[in-house]
Amino acid sequence: MNIRITTILIILTLIFIVIFFYFFAQNSKIGELIVTQDPLNTAKTEKVFTDKSHEIFLLIKLSKVKKGEKIKISWYKNTGNDNLLLIQENSIFTDNQGSGFLQISLVKKNCSYESGNYQINVTLNGNPEKPFDFKIN
Repeated sequence: MNIRITTILIILTLIFIVIFFYFFAQNSKIGELIVTQDPLNTAKTEKVFTDKSHEIFLLIKLSKVKKGEKIKISWYKNTGNDNLLLIQENSIFTDNQGSGFLQISLVKKNCSYESGNYQINVTLNGNPEKPFDFKIN
């Protein structure tokens, strides 16, 4: 009888550990970065824009984020020789947990975008993701 009870307790403990890790220990992550003129288009990213583009959006696919996590978006312009000039920075703290898309737009200067090569760097809780490069003609 003691062996049977011990076995049942071990199995129940293992089940609770699996449930805990499944629901609470999953890592938040940033999935795809989509740069587009259409914030409703989550399927296609664009690499080249014009200085007269209506708006340039960054869509960030988030997975399993928790409340209070920090997402930092840094927009850079390449000024030559791989020198990056910070032109815009956004910091966001998540209000809820879950998965979905976050949308940020690049602010225009004097009603247009400056031509050049750009790079977007995204971090989640200080951990950098792969940079995204695009061009404005």
